[in-house]
Amino acid sequence: MNELSAQQSKLNALGSWRVHLPYYANNCIESVGKKIYCGSESGLFSYNTDDNSIERLSKHTGLSDVEVILFKHNSVLNKSIVVYANTNIDIIDHKSGKITNIPDIIQKNMIGKQQINGIYLYENSAYLCCSFGIVLVDLKQNQISDSYQNLGPNGNQLEFYNLVVFSNNIIANTADGIVLASLNASNLSDFRSWNKLAASSGGSQIALFNAEVYAVIDSTLQIYDGIGAWSPLTAINSKKIRSLKQVANQLLIVAEEAIYSIDQNKTVKTRSFNFRTDACIDNRGFLAMVDKQYGLTIDRTDQGTVDYYTPNGPAGKTFGKMIYADNTLWVTGGYVNDMWSPLVFNNTKFYSYSQQNWFNYTEKEFPLIAPARDFIAIKKDPNSNKYYLSSFGTGVFEIDNQNQIKLYNEQNSSLQLLQVSDPTYRPLLSGGIDFDTYGNLWVSNFGVAKPLSVKTAQGWKSFSIGSLLVGNELGWVTCDDYNNVWVNSLKDRGILVYNHAGTPNNANDDSYKLLTKETGQGGLPSNTVLCMTLDKKGEMWVGTNQGLAIFSNPDLIFNGKKNSFDARQIIVQVGGNYEIFLGKESINCIQVDPANRKWIGTRNGVFLVSADGYTVLNKFTIVNSPLLSNNVVEIGIDESNGEVFFGTDKGIVSYTADATRGNQNFSNVKIYPNPVHPEYQGDIVINGLLTNAVVKITDVSGNLVYETSANGGTATWNGRNYSGNRVATGVYLILAADVEGNDSFAGKLLFIH
Repeated sequence: MNELSAQQSKLNALGSWRVHLPYYANNCIESVGKKIYCGSESGLFSYNTDDNSIERLSKHTGLSDVEVILFKHNSVLNKSIVVYANTNIDIIDHKSGKITNIPDIIQKNMIGKQQINGIYLYENSAYLCCSFGIVLVDLKQNQISDSYQNLGPNGNQLEFYNLVVFSNNIIANTADGIVLASLNASNLSDFRSWNKLAASSGGSQIALFNAEVYAVIDSTLQIYDGIGAWSPLTAINSKKIRSLKQVANQLLIVAEEAIYSIDQNKTVKTRSFNFRTDACIDNRGFLAMVDKQYGLTIDRTDQGTVDYYTPNGPAGKTFGKMIYADNTLWVTGGYVNDMWSPLVFNNTKFYSYSQQNWFNYTEKEFPLIAPARDFIAIKKDPNSNKYYLSSFGTGVFEIDNQNQIKLYNEQNSSLQLLQVSDPTYRPLLSGGIDFDTYGNLWVSNFGVAKPLSVKTAQGWKSFSIGSLLVGNELGWVTCDDYNNVWVNSLKDRGILVYNHAGTPNNANDDSYKLLTKETGQGGLPSNTVLCMTLDKKGEMWVGTNQGLAIFSNPDLIFNGKKNSFDARQIIVQVGGNYEIFLGKESINCIQVDPANRKWIGTRNGVFLVSADGYTVLNKFTIVNSPLLSNNVVEIGIDESNGEVFFGTDKGIVSYTADATRGNQNFSNVKIYPNPVHPEYQGDIVINGLLTNAVVKITDVSGNLVYETSANGGTATWNGRNYSGNRVATGVYLILAADVEGNDSFAGKLLFIH
């Protein structure tokens, strides 16, 4: 089964996870039988040379972490060792398929740099060259067997880059040059067992080939035969060698400007592939390479072609906002920090996801977006097929369903350039965007005299907020159902609420107010507001760096009655005490699903809570799920199938939940699986219902077995009755009706026990 069909087969499985990561930037590559493994900043992926299939390995498939920097394979044991950027380690047993985690180094508290630079396989051990010395991993027992530290002069800490075992000696390239120690030394942890073989002020690579040691010394590739002095390999004059690797009967040298190979006669062959990070020879004899931009590259000398392979995914691991519209998830590729300063100059543009495929908008296909960076927000026009994207530095882009793009900036809109003391620095800092109930587009414009702009059918107009906020530094925009435009301030001053009285082209009847943590002025938990989301009841849910707040009556903000609109916090009973739900948790994002439940992203995982917020329905962290990181920054929901996308600081992962958009009638109800076989242990799904429909399940005699309500357009049943017992074999009736009882549905389900 290829990658696409395998993912499609899992599409509707409730509770299933999928990763959505870029695999363009890769650090290492290794040929293992008919597969080529590529170590990516997003995990591992393999390419099968027999059938051209691609497989992704991630936390979802059993890996313990994300950013792979090193990968080596022991062919005798048929095991591979995976090293991550944070020094976490996995051992993959290819025979059993088992993955064993070795977290010893990452869990060790150390002073100074903690890093693994290289791996050398010798017999049944993997020698890890670390910033603090050498660590030995027993690949048979899947555990650390020894370590050697403080091996520098006088017992100081010494960083090891790479090593080889040659003539019963360990020869290593270190921060203090080339050092040597005998494997038979009585104590390899004693720095006096290590002697300097060659001084070097630059270079980290070393390899064993054809009974000689090749090493980069003082930025020059040199050879050592174990008898005489080091001698330079004059045929290769590269100053930036990134990898040395013995493969088959040749030594591969990956340099910045080219890839070289040396055979046993020291004949050098040059291949003009530049800026590669690593290379190998696959089982067919072809050169396979990875780099930081194009994924896997294979030089097909038999066909005279260069082939590129990359698992489908977004162009980058970063993102701003996500929205779901027209059966498509849209994601902006840029991001801003809590204070929106300074500019990040992120160039990953934006992406869309539909039918299990990512499409990346690039400057090659769309030249108008070439100079734009930091795309951070996106919204769909509710009255057309147009989308609007905000670039924090360039302006607002309009894109229609034909992919025609238009830019709004200081020349053709009310948006203004930032004016600072440096005359060469004039960015157009368009920030948050949203549409009001009239279909007008509101845009925050960071740091300018009129920091709020609107695009109506009549054109653009900008607004002053007087002296309410020093610096006029505004961020995300959310419109409610009462002509209020909510914009969070970026210097810990609360929320600006602007009311245009239904006439945005007439500023004379407009009102504005600053909501803060003061009682009677908003009652926020904190003035540092990170997100604002309008739910399906018209309540505004606000996330701050000190917890969650809810404005139940946004329509009362400008009614003049003190205390009538202050935010409330959710109070829950914990044992015998009453506490504020989520306490002082920093709330990064809040997303509302079709059942009006709230997905709340924090720095300590993601919560799913009931529509009123009083019941925690689920919580995901890196401990109990394939979540890539506990820091969940943004959330998007595919309302057609319930898939929830979590944007973390390590990339995007999704989870198939049980809430979908409700239908207008019962004409497209699906019940699956049907029939239910004895081995099936998951939930039965009734999809395509009217919003929040009441669902009853009875046997053929009319006895009620189970009753529930749909989450939006989906209801689930675990196949058990009210006593908790799995129901007997037979036919069961699925009966559904809307809340008012005006429309109904009847279906059948065969249950085999």
